[in-house]
Amino acid sequence: MSPFKSRDFSSGFTLVELMIVLILIGLLSSVVAVSVSSGLFKSRERRFVEDFRAAMKRARNVAIGTGRAVNFVIDGKERRFGIKGRKGLSDIPKAIEVSAEGILELKDGLFGITFYPDGSSSGGSIDLTWDSGRKDAFEIGMIWASIQHEITNQ
Repeated sequence: MSPFKSRDFSSGFTLVELMIVLILIGLLSSVVAVSVSSGLFKSRERRFVEDFRAAMKRARNVAIGTGRAVNFVIDGKERRFGIKGRKGLSDIPKAIEVSAEGILELKDGLFGITFYPDGSSSGGSIDLTWDSGRKDAFEIGMIWASIQHEITNQ
């Protein structure tokens, strides 16, 4: 008698079982793909908001460092933002609606906050509302030009 048992090949997987396994793998991979793409979008949101805030802080620092007033601008027509007079204004994504209160209108469609060499600013508030419902609210103080940021989901 042999120590090995003979294998019964009739007890393999059926076509139905293989199809069920393939369907489950497909469903799980689609769930993973959706969660990864959602994470990438949130990462883009965070990166844009950080760039927006950093540009305002940079404008304040340039004003203090150079001893002259510097404007942080938002171009409503071109959908761009940055420091006026510097190269490389950044684009505002189409998924964002920008609204502001207490911000100076420098020209037609060009809005800005002026940062002064003494560390103060013209002040105001800027709201970035995303298609996803996220809202980033920036409050820029007049005396110390502090930049407060608050995130809300509507």
